[in-house]
Amino acid sequence: MAVSFSLVMVTLIIIGIYAILAIGMNMHWGDTGLLNFAHAGFFAVGAYTSAILTTPVGDAGLLASRTVGFDFPIVVGMMAAPITAGLFGLLLGITSIRLEGDYLAIVTLAGAETARLIISNEAWLTSGEQTLKNIPRPLDGSLPAVLPYDVFYFGLVVLVLLGSYALFRHFANSPFGRVLHAIREDEDVPKALGKDTGRFKLKSFALGAAIAGLGGSLWAHYVYAIQPTMFLPNLTFSIWAMVIIGGAGSYFGAIAGAVIVTGIRQITRFLPGDIPLGNELPYLRLIVIGVLLIGVLYYRPYGMFGDKERSLAGMSGGGE
Repeated sequence: MAVSFSLVMVTLIIIGIYAILAIGMNMHWGDTGLLNFAHAGFFAVGAYTSAILTTPVGDAGLLASRTVGFDFPIVVGMMAAPITAGLFGLLLGITSIRLEGDYLAIVTLAGAETARLIISNEAWLTSGEQTLKNIPRPLDGSLPAVLPYDVFYFGLVVLVLLGSYALFRHFANSPFGRVLHAIREDEDVPKALGKDTGRFKLKSFALGAAIAGLGGSLWAHYVYAIQPTMFLPNLTFSIWAMVIIGGAGSYFGAIAGAVIVTGIRQITRFLPGDIPLGNELPYLRLIVIGVLLIGVLYYRPYGMFGDKERSLAGMSGGGE
C-alpha cells in the first residue's frame, strides 16, 4: 500500500508540473497564436538555473566534470529560474517574432535545441551529458515525521499551479489579454488601432517562458538529478498535445489536458510487464495519446474546453 501511495503521489506531482508547462504554452498559442516549439528549452533553462545556483560546490574528486556550484538558498534558485527562462524567451522572441507559422515553429525549435546543446557541452557548469546530481530539496529532512515528503511537495506544486492559473487568467481577461486575442485572430486589426503588436508578442513570449522555467525549477528540485536528455523536443510535443486536447485558449483546459495526457503516460508505466502486450506499452502509450488527439480534433476541433471566441472567429477554417 505504501508503494502504491508513493506512486500515486509521484504521478500527481508530475501532472502538476506539466500542467504549469501547459499554462505557459496556452499563453503562447491559445492567447497569442504563436506557434512556439521551444517550451522544452525554457523548461531546461529554468531547471538548470535553479539547480546550478542551489547545488553545493562540487568536489572535483567526485564530480570531475562539474566544479562550479553556488550553494544559494533554494528560494533564490526558484526565483531566478523564471527570470532566466523569461529572458531566454525574450531573446528568442526578439530574433523570431516577425516570423509566422511554420517558420516561427522551426526557429523556436532550433532555439530550444541550441539551449540544450549548450547545456550538454558546457560541462564545467552543467555537468554536460552526465547527470547533475545533489540538487537540494526544499525542507528535506525538516518536515514532521507524520507528513510524507511527496505530500508536502505535491502541496507546493499545487500552490504554484493555482497561483499560475489565477495570474494567467487575470492576464487573459485584462486589456493586455484582449490585445493578445486580437493579435491571435487578425494582427492587422490591433495594428490599425495603433497597438505595437511586436511588443505584445514579446511580453507573451517572456511570460510563457517564465512560467515554464518555474516548472523546470520544481522539476529539478523534485527529481534530485537532471540531464539534458530530459529536455528533448518530444517534451514540447507532449505539451502541445495537452493544450490541443484541453482546448487552446482555456487555462482550465490546459490543466485538464495535462491531467489526461500525463495520466496516460504515467499510469501505463506502472502496469506489470507480464500483461498482454506489456512489452509494447511504450509504443501503445503514444498510440493511445495519438488516437485521443485525433478524436478530439475531429469531434471537438477547439478542444474539450476550447475558447468559444476562437470558434466564433473560425480560426481553424469555417466560422459559424
